[in-house]
Amino acid sequence: MEHLTREAGKQPAPVQYLCIGHCCHDIAGDKTVLGGTASYAALAAGRLGKKAGILTSVGPEFEFFKVFEQAAIPVFNKPAPSTTVFENIYHDGQRTQYLHERASVLNVEDVPEVWRATPVVQFCPIADEVDFSLLPAFPDALTAATIQGWLRQWDSQGKVSPKTMDWFKLSAVDIVVMSDADIAGFETAIPEIAANVRILVITQGAYGARVFQQGDEQFFPSFPVREVDATGAGDVFATAFILKYAETKDAATACAFAHVAASFVVEGVGIDNLDALEKIRERLKEYQSMFGAEK
Repeated sequence: MEHLTREAGKQPAPVQYLCIGHCCHDIAGDKTVLGGTASYAALAAGRLGKKAGILTSVGPEFEFFKVFEQAAIPVFNKPAPSTTVFENIYHDGQRTQYLHERASVLNVEDVPEVWRATPVVQFCPIADEVDFSLLPAFPDALTAATIQGWLRQWDSQGKVSPKTMDWFKLSAVDIVVMSDADIAGFETAIPEIAANVRILVITQGAYGARVFQQGDEQFFPSFPVREVDATGAGDVFATAFILKYAETKDAATACAFAHVAASFVVEGVGIDNLDALEKIRERLKEYQSMFGAEK
């Protein structure tokens, strides 16, 4: 499946789940790997049975279009001089993150006309690249945001640090998903964020997730597994939660399903096993038996 651009004058096929944000290159040692929440959210949605698409901006050197072609995920690209590049450097267990390159900002006019009717939309900023004009642009959709990219700033050397934002802007989406690492230093803002959105989900790694809805807070433990590699588990959790909530309109059901889907990733199986939906259903029954989650 070829990737398209606005300049090409062609429209992509309709999709059921639209991810908006930069696909990026992550420098990992001496190699470059695919990065970006939009990348993994779309791949996870596809594995979970939905036709997913990506609105992104990358440069001509982007290496991973073939990944999306093999997964039958259409990519609509806003061409940029270069692809977004992140590098994580670890010293004494502490991570320092650098943004070496950044592709173009995505605006409402970049959305293909045929994708404006997509029923579920996930905003996936990683480098403050998703303009807030996009948030109200899908009035008939269930909209969600994984907001870590709006909480990043960087200096002239590209060193990334946390920043706050205008939390009221999040009122334009239905669901906000973030990790406790994303909100570190801004914990006092949690009640304000929860008041502005229909559902706020804060993940806490292997511990579980807190769900805020209509003034109530619930905690849902993670599904217990032996952790091999948790890379991508957060993205899978968010996408699984959004998809299941769109289907059931029940946050407890969505959180249980999301924990179970993410557990396969944590075990080191990766997203490739997410299309084994029968295994997910079996593990979901185990989760419900252990923790009494609904449905």
